[in-house]
Amino acid sequence: MPILSEKYIKGLAPLIGPYEGHPKKTIENDLLEGEGHNDEFLELIHNGQDNQHPQAFVQVTLTEVSLYQLDKGGSFAAKAFLWVIDSVSVKILWELTPNARRGPSRPDKPYVCHTNITGSGKAYIGGEMYFCEDGRIFLNFSSDRYGRVATNTKKQAAIQYIRDCGYEVINVEDNIGL
Repeated sequence: MPILSEKYIKGLAPLIGPYEGHPKKTIENDLLEGEGHNDEFLELIHNGQDNQHPQAFVQVTLTEVSLYQLDKGGSFAAKAFLWVIDSVSVKILWELTPNARRGPSRPDKPYVCHTNITGSGKAYIGGEMYFCEDGRIFLNFSSDRYGRVATNTKKQAAIQYIRDCGYEVINVEDNIGL
């Protein structure tokens, strides 16, 4: 896996805390019970490297790509992986990983969230990732905590870093010209 070198950091900077820069949300008001820890998920968080797949690997079909418009930044929770680039590398975790500690505060969504990857620490950027049956990866920046404030420059840097890790990334969200 490429080291998160100065080359990448320059395009990804700055590191941000959860909800930092979000127009309406703050960590104090919006980080709920069960969303700020990662101790029980450490073994499940995949360090994206050399185009390897996470342990809880599920793929989207070409039909699902079209149906859920994943090539246009759409979302499909059943097969989504959450991703963040922290100060070390890209980290990936299946979105439907159960999170019993989050269940009482979000009974509608008793699963992990982006801050369960970081332990509510800082990251450069985050979103959702989909592994397609044809080998491509569809990526979006749908993370209230780490993706909402991303500039096109930051998105391009994230995509380039993930590509340099060996993944074939396809993304057309926000028409950023890929």
